[in-house]
Amino acid sequence: MVIDVYKKFFPDISIGYSDPRLTVHIGDGIEFLRSVPEGSFDVIILDAFQQMGSLAEELADNSVLRSVARALSPGGVMSCPADSFWNKDFSVTDTIEHAKKIFSGSVNYAWCTVPAYASGMIGFMVCSNSEVDVKHPLNPLNPDNYGVAKGPPKYYNSEVHTAAFCLPSFAKKRCLLLKSD
Repeated sequence: MVIDVYKKFFPDISIGYSDPRLTVHIGDGIEFLRSVPEGSFDVIILDAFQQMGSLAEELADNSVLRSVARALSPGGVMSCPADSFWNKDFSVTDTIEHAKKIFSGSVNYAWCTVPAYASGMIGFMVCSNSEVDVKHPLNPLNPDNYGVAKGPPKYYNSEVHTAAFCLPSFAKKRCLLLKSD
C-alpha cells in the first residue's frame, strides 16, 4: 500500500518504479538478504535500519551488515544511514572503523542536508567489498537524457554528490582516518 500511495501522491519522484531493471520485494528485508545467493546485488540501500554510530550504541545487529556484504556483487555498493557529525556523541572515525570490519573494500562517510532531521543533516555510510570510487558519479546526469525521470532532479547533481563526501574542518579534524580517503 505504501508504494501505491507513493505513486499516487509523488508521481514525479516515484517514476523509478517503472524502470524495467527494478524488482521490488515486499517482506522481511533481513530474512530476504540472508536467503539470497552471494553476490546478488549491485546496490543495496538500507533505510529502515539502526543508524551506524548512534549515541554510543553498537550497531544494532552486525549480522545484518554481514548479510549485506555477502549479497553485494563485486564492485557493488551499500548505503545506510549514519549519524550526524553535529552530534557530539557520534564518531565518524569509530563508525568507519566498525564498517571496515565488515566491508573489505571502500568505506566512506557522506552527508546531506535534511531540514526535517534534528541537526538539519544526516550522514550515510557508503561501503563496498571492492575498492570503488563512490565520491564521483560513475554516470553523471545527462541534461539530454534523465532516463525514466521527466526532468532533472531539484536537488541532486554531480557537484552535490562529490561535496557530500567533504567534511567541514571541525569534523575532519576529529576524523584522522579520512586523510587517506
